[in-house]
Amino acid sequence: METYFEPSISAYFLINEVSKKLSIDEIPEKSVMNGNAKKIISECVRIIETNYNEKRTRELLKYYVAHSFFEDYDLENEENFLDQVIN
Repeated sequence: METYFEPSISAYFLINEVSKKLSIDEIPEKSVMNGNAKKIISECVRIIETNYNEKRTRELLKYYVAHSFFEDYDLENEENFLDQVIN
């Protein structure tokens, strides 16, 4: 699957849909404090891995999803970061 929008906008839409699905209605800062950011990111990553074939698209979407919650997200160490956040 390819993104219809710029990856940053696609990630924004994905976060909104996942938040609705998980019935989480709060700002990102509050999600981080409540531990809901991990749930949202985990579900977004699952959807990204399932639906997007191109590696660069997956990396960018994961980056923008995680960066919505954590400003110090590092694309170069994306695998390690996601492992730490998800587990």
